[in-house]
Amino acid sequence: MNNYDEIIQKHFKNELNSEEQKLFDSLKETNKEFLVTLKAHEDLMIAFQVNEDKEISNLIKNIESKKKPKPIFLKIVAALAVFITGYYFLFLSSENYESYLEEYPNVHHPITRGNSESKLDEAFSAYESKSYKNAIVKFDAILSEEKSPEIEFYKAMALLNDKQYAKAENILQNLTQTSFEFKDETFWYLTMVSLIKEDEINAKKLLNTMNKENMEFKQKERQLLLKKLN
Repeated sequence: MNNYDEIIQKHFKNELNSEEQKLFDSLKETNKEFLVTLKAHEDLMIAFQVNEDKEISNLIKNIESKKKPKPIFLKIVAALAVFITGYYFLFLSSENYESYLEEYPNVHHPITRGNSESKLDEAFSAYESKSYKNAIVKFDAILSEEKSPEIEFYKAMALLNDKQYAKAENILQNLTQTSFEFKDETFWYLTMVSLIKEDEINAKKLLNTMNKENMEFKQKERQLLLKKLN
C-alpha cells in the first residue's frame, strides 16, 4: 500500500477526521501522484458497484428457485409443463452459486503505471489478471515474511475464484476474529461459501451477525437474502 491508499480508502468509507479531510482536499488540489492513485481507486469502486446489482439479483432468483413450492404452485407448474419443456432447470444445484463469486476488486494495493515491481505489485497483478494460482503463491511468499490480514483476505479471494472453497473458508473463518479493513466482506463471502455448501442455516447465522454488528457491506442485499432464506 502506498502512502496515499489509506487516506483514500478512509475517504470512500466516510471515516476521515477533520485533519485528514484537510489533508485529502489539499492533496487533491496540488498533488498529481495523489490524483493518479485516487483515480485508480475510483475506477475500481465504479467497476465493483456495476457488478453488485447483477450479482444479488441472480442470487435471489436462485434461492427462490430452490424453495419448496406450495401446493397451488405445484398445480400451476404441472399445467405449464405440458407446454414448456425443460422447466426442471428452475431447480438449480448448489454449483450455480459459484457464478456469484465474482472477483472482489483490488482496492487494497491498486496497480498504477510507474510503480516499481514490488512483491505486492506482482501478487496483485496476478490477481487482477485472474491468474489465481500464481497470485496464491505470491501472497504466500508475502505472508511468510509478514502477517497481514488484508493479504490473507485476498489470498482467500484468489482461492475462492480457483474453486478451493475449503481452504478459503478456513482463512475467512479465522479472519472473522480479527478487526481489519475487510472484516465486513469476510462475513459476506463466508455466507456465499455456506450457500455453495447448501448450508442455509449457517448462511442465515452469518447474515444475522452482520446485521447485529451493523456492518455496512451489502446492507440491502443482506436483508433481501434473509427474507428469501427465511
